Amino acid sequence: MDNRISFSLDETKRQRILAALKVLNEDLLPLLIELGQGEARELPLMGDKSYAFVVKALEYAKQYPEYAALIDVPEFEKDVKAVELLREFHVPLSQLTKKLQDSMTLAGSEAYVAGLTYYGSSKEGVKRKLPNAVLIADELGKRFPGRSKTKKEE
Repeated sequence: MDNRISFSLDETKRQRILAALKVLNEDLLPLLIELGQGEARELPLMGDKSYAFVVKALEYAKQYPEYAALIDVPEFEKDVKAVELLREFHVPLSQLTKKLQDSMTLAGSEAYVAGLTYYGSSKEGVKRKLPNAVLIADELGKRFPGRSKTKKEE
């Protein structure tokens, strides 16, 4: 079994990270919107190419307001600035979230494989009548996330 992750964090760094998360939750979270199920699919989405289009449209709306009668130009500008600001946060947070998820997945996988291996060893110990093997194998068997006894009995 390959050990690809060996993660640990001292208490000082843990507390600093928790403090940083608290700042994000207190200062940023209340300003953010959560879309309902399927709501994002119904919205026209702005990507990198359309972002350049939107910025140019805003420039023209401010320069030639006679064509902006159907829109609120100050609110348009506020939305563009919001996108710029949120993108500044989104890129590093997305990278961090991806690595957090990947690290949790890998650490969980390694821990699960180690647990399975230990469980297998305890079951082998039962066959060999080793001390405490029955206790360990029975207790782990109750917690094993595989098939339940009721399914086996059926």
